[in-house]
Amino acid sequence: MASDIRAASFFITSINVCLPESSRRQVEYLELRIGNRTLASRHVSIPSKSLSETFSPGIEVSDDEQCSVSVHCYHRLMGIPKKTIIDLPFVTQDIALSALNANGIRALRMVDGKLQVVVSTSESLNRPEIGKLVPVSDSIIRACPRFRLLVMGKDGVGKSSLISRAFKIRSLRFYEACQRQAGIDTELIFQENDKVVLHNSGGPEAGTNNSVEAFLSRRRNMPDLKDRVHAIWLCVAIPRGNQRLLDDDTEKFIRSRKQLLGDIPLIIVFTKLDLLIEKLDNEALARGEDPELAFLEERMCEELERSCLRPLQDISGEDIPNVAICVREGYECTIDRLLEITAGKVDRNVTNEAAIAAVMAQRACISLKIRDSINVGKKRYWRGLALNSKFLGYTLKECLDVIHMDIVSCWNFEDPNRHLISDQFKTLMLNMVTNLDTRDFPEADEETAFGLSVASAIAGIRGPAVRVVLPIAANATLVGWAYDTYEYSHTALSQTIAYIVDLTAVMQILFLLIPHGHITIPAIKLAITAYSMAGINDVHSPIRDYYYDPHNALTFGSRDQALDMIVGLIKVTSIKSDELTALRARIGDLMKLQREDPKYGWDSDDE
Repeated sequence: MASDIRAASFFITSINVCLPESSRRQVEYLELRIGNRTLASRHVSIPSKSLSETFSPGIEVSDDEQCSVSVHCYHRLMGIPKKTIIDLPFVTQDIALSALNANGIRALRMVDGKLQVVVSTSESLNRPEIGKLVPVSDSIIRACPRFRLLVMGKDGVGKSSLISRAFKIRSLRFYEACQRQAGIDTELIFQENDKVVLHNSGGPEAGTNNSVEAFLSRRRNMPDLKDRVHAIWLCVAIPRGNQRLLDDDTEKFIRSRKQLLGDIPLIIVFTKLDLLIEKLDNEALARGEDPELAFLEERMCEELERSCLRPLQDISGEDIPNVAICVREGYECTIDRLLEITAGKVDRNVTNEAAIAAVMAQRACISLKIRDSINVGKKRYWRGLALNSKFLGYTLKECLDVIHMDIVSCWNFEDPNRHLISDQFKTLMLNMVTNLDTRDFPEADEETAFGLSVASAIAGIRGPAVRVVLPIAANATLVGWAYDTYEYSHTALSQTIAYIVDLTAVMQILFLLIPHGHITIPAIKLAITAYSMAGINDVHSPIRDYYYDPHNALTFGSRDQALDMIVGLIKVTSIKSDELTALRARIGDLMKLQREDPKYGWDSDDE
């Protein structure tokens, strides 16, 4: 009878994959293929027994097209990881044979052994209500609105300076808040960076050990992720001379950490590295040696091993994550290292949402910000852009707005006037990608790194004072294409890719320009102008050359070429963490950019 049923047109609205608990397999990801196209791919960070994906408004299947759902499974056999790919093919006639429920949905059920896949379809395309495109960052922030960090250490150990460097919270405000706090339960939240909530403790000293233990016990048992402690920084000053590294109470805390902390990551932060460096420099000078010689770094490592690492290992019995930090200029890499270790431990031991919240909260490491932007983008809206069913039925502006919000949220600038999500700024970014032919813009030196090109452009723009004339108008009428409905086309795809990479580059330049303080209109305009001079051609040219070539197919096979291009172009236009200090020195004083002057708006020249 199946041959008598005419093949109809359907819209796939969801796919659900399920394995029973008795199965040894876990589902890693699924792919939907129609013909030779991979239209959807859903990955999970942690394999599980089930996986689901919803397509809004739906993916069309018609004309007896050959389709398949590929389920990638993972399991271990005698401790050895094994991967299995299960392909379940179907055609529109199979869907037509499925029963129609009261809501007009047909559910095609396919089984392979213990694996069950349900493909739900509708016979009509219903566009969701406007505003249903929800940023990925919204769901992350709902689950974990703030990174919750317990900072332990005696007064004077350098906690205020560390917090100032890592989160750009003014050290005096943190110090004063600690002096006023009622106890370890007090939540320290600061207006200039409300993405982190801090708890302060002088350490597990006599008389306070029970309060620290009770606090951790309470927080560990709280049901919501947002209320639990996500990481602990235990700050310990590097010993001078033959001083002891840890007191008795801190040693006891470290020995009993597994019972007290559970999965909460503990990172030992050795502070006052600058005093050790100064000591070694003075000793070198006294011996008539050049303190800049490389062997001094070896002596520093030897001293840290002797006074910190070996005593710590003797107490802990195993390696505990640790970082020696210096808050002086030129040693930013030590803070970056601490933040990288913290984010990695939180991701592995707590949740990915908490790790993303940690990276959002920090304002010191540009490399982490770039990586976080990419990871959030990969979770949903950057995947499958060539044939993105998530955007069908929406205008291109609506699609770019949700991408814009995700990127800006990851960077977490101090932006009290909300310039970065204003219509004026979005119009600037949209107009930047209106015409991908940017050959009239200056050519960047191929041999010069992006960061150096940007710094040189900024220095050239400024002269003796900041004067910025935008290459594009902020008050221009929004380009017509932004209101076109998103469709599968080279034009829509190329403009979306360009928008993502352009916005990420502008965020990096703002990170370079504003090491402290809040975002201002002059800073945004300078960042856009510098990018137009230093990097826009390196982004727009390969996009234009590839997607405007009629011989290059829009559809893809197993690889997501659009996502690969985005990540590759972001890497080309990345400012490296170890470049920031030198680049800021090259740019010079930019205090004027941190002043919000009413006479310098979006439409005026700034000087």
